[in-house]
Amino acid sequence: MRLWSLGLGMFWTMVALVGIQSSRSQRDKSLKIAARGLLVCWLGIAYCLTPDAASAEGRCPPGMFETGSRDFIACAPIPGYGETGQDGGDEPSRPRPPPMEIQPSYMAAAQHVDTGSLWVSVGHRTLDAAKQRVLKACNAATRGGCYVSDTHFGVGELHVAEDAMGQLWTRIQPYDKAAPRFSVVDWNAAIEHCWKNSFGCRYAGSFQSGLLPRNDNPDKEYYEDRFPKGQMRWKRWALVARPQNTATAGLGKSWLISGTQDSVAARKDVLDRCQTESGAPCAIAAFAVNTDDMVAFSGGPTSVNGLLVHFVDARGRNRWTSAVPDSAQYQRRQNRKKAYISPMTVRQRIDQLCPPQLPCRVVATYDAATPRLQIIEDSK
Repeated sequence: MRLWSLGLGMFWTMVALVGIQSSRSQRDKSLKIAARGLLVCWLGIAYCLTPDAASAEGRCPPGMFETGSRDFIACAPIPGYGETGQDGGDEPSRPRPPPMEIQPSYMAAAQHVDTGSLWVSVGHRTLDAAKQRVLKACNAATRGGCYVSDTHFGVGELHVAEDAMGQLWTRIQPYDKAAPRFSVVDWNAAIEHCWKNSFGCRYAGSFQSGLLPRNDNPDKEYYEDRFPKGQMRWKRWALVARPQNTATAGLGKSWLISGTQDSVAARKDVLDRCQTESGAPCAIAAFAVNTDDMVAFSGGPTSVNGLLVHFVDARGRNRWTSAVPDSAQYQRRQNRKKAYISPMTVRQRIDQLCPPQLPCRVVATYDAATPRLQIIEDSK
């Protein structure tokens, strides 16, 4: 009834407004302004008396809201309507699932010194489970001799660097909880580690640690393995040993072994020979690695025959270092992470070790692939 009376009032107001629309007198102009104001008041009253006028749903049923355009009105459900006792929700509230709680997990990485591969497993509930997982896979692929190179508990990344001879150098870095979006503290630590121990280092990749549901089945496993695929390739090594005390009977000689795939056995063999024949404790002076026909971790280098370089410095001392041939080909990955571009070739390595005012002379180079076991006389 209220709406009918309101509509009738609006009708006569519009009739009066039309009747005085064409008039130009000052009195009729005032009446026209008053009629327009009255019409606006009628419209406001009509809006307030309309059911659900102030509701978010507008002209839609309870639990729905208006969408669409001015000429086309559609209704869409209000998310969560009726679940927590909102107006119009007579049906019982549905129980919400408990929030998923998470906890950090363990990750581990294993390596074998005679391969260019890395075995990584993440998402373990215990450290022992993570270590056993990678060791089992690595030993199965390499006939034993693997070791755990890195472990981590929590959220972080294992970063991998690769040197010029295809060897891997790894470092785990935790996430910085104080930084926005859990940024990594220092992704470049692996390259720094490689640079301090080798040469020709570049970033090869990373593995991210995982999180586990805390309130799920404790017997359920969530781990994920990142193991190498394809045929296992083996490095070949070259090692040179010299007496630690140059005043001993072994002065003036070096013992060299190369072309062997077992670095542990080669190291023991060359040190035993050096110590037996020189009569003094010996140490490894330098080593080189051959990675011919071996696809390394980062996809390159695919063919590098490392070299042992015998040279004499400005003081007449016989010394050794490692390098790669000038013709070595690399397949570098494109990435935004910086790398320490250290000298790699024979000439570059010698220039690094010998300043211009104290030049060195290269005596000979010995590649890592050719099998040999010999005594190298010092150059005069």
